[in-house]
Amino acid sequence: MKTLKIIFSGTPEFSAQHLMQLIFTKYKIVGVLTQPDRPSGRGQLIIESPVKKIAKKYNIPILQPQSLSDIQIHTELYKLHADLMIVVAYGLIIPEKILNMFSMGCINIHASLLPRWRGSSPIQSAILNGDLITGITIIKMDNGVDTGKILYSSSCNIKKIDTSKSLQEKLAVIGRRAMLSVLHQFTLKIQNSVTQSKLTTYSKKIKKQHAQLNWAKDAFILEKYIRAFNPWPISFFIVNNEYIKVWKATVIVQYNVSKYQEGEIILINKSGLQVQTKRNILNITKVQLPGKKIMNAYNLNNTNTSWCIPNVQLNKL
Repeated sequence: MKTLKIIFSGTPEFSAQHLMQLIFTKYKIVGVLTQPDRPSGRGQLIIESPVKKIAKKYNIPILQPQSLSDIQIHTELYKLHADLMIVVAYGLIIPEKILNMFSMGCINIHASLLPRWRGSSPIQSAILNGDLITGITIIKMDNGVDTGKILYSSSCNIKKIDTSKSLQEKLAVIGRRAMLSVLHQFTLKIQNSVTQSKLTTYSKKIKKQHAQLNWAKDAFILEKYIRAFNPWPISFFIVNNEYIKVWKATVIVQYNVSKYQEGEIILINKSGLQVQTKRNILNITKVQLPGKKIMNAYNLNNTNTSWCIPNVQLNKL
């Protein structure tokens, strides 16, 4: 039987885990398509994507175009003579000309139960909206955004303590298993598929400013933000022109009308830093000061943070 030749397209750690799984199979990876190296962090050092690092380690040809509209990248992909392209969180829309380049087409491994949460931030959107269940969907790609026919889907529960990081880890396990199942079907020339329903929701691209905590919202909503934006971009608040990152929090329910203002510090003790919101109290338990490591919020008492006392007003949006 002919060995299936694959181009793998992806960029972040979630993609890299799928690439690693693929490397140790009978299939031949003839090339990797990933985002260009970009500056990152305070020092703006040029960083390679997790997918590129793995491709380099295993001597897989790497393509990093700025755009997929250039004829040159089309030619380079065509010369790899692949049968199939697998796309996992690549970061750019694949043009129709590339989708039609391979005899078996292109498949996308998407981190939601499509058609719910089409788009670039399905994991974060599921947590932000309080979903109880999510999953992995593999689709045969067409020229729409996550609109292709479903080849495989598998679900998992979302726990109340799940962050985007922990949920991504669970979905990566499901995704790798799903990928191998679909590839096995392809080798048997089986491509059973179903059309997506019309009950569509869309996830939006996340930017750093979306992570600023808005004290005019319910504490339960803010707690979801903190979990959804962990590990990126990390929720934060501003005080004395400093950005304080918030890694973890709980909610203290209020049954009576509060005398405190939205964004006002109520108390700091071993339970955490307690801040009044529009409704209920956000009890912040893990924080990170600029240039420092993550710490328990109650240890702020042992730092030189003059603002960390009751009745101080944290900045509003």
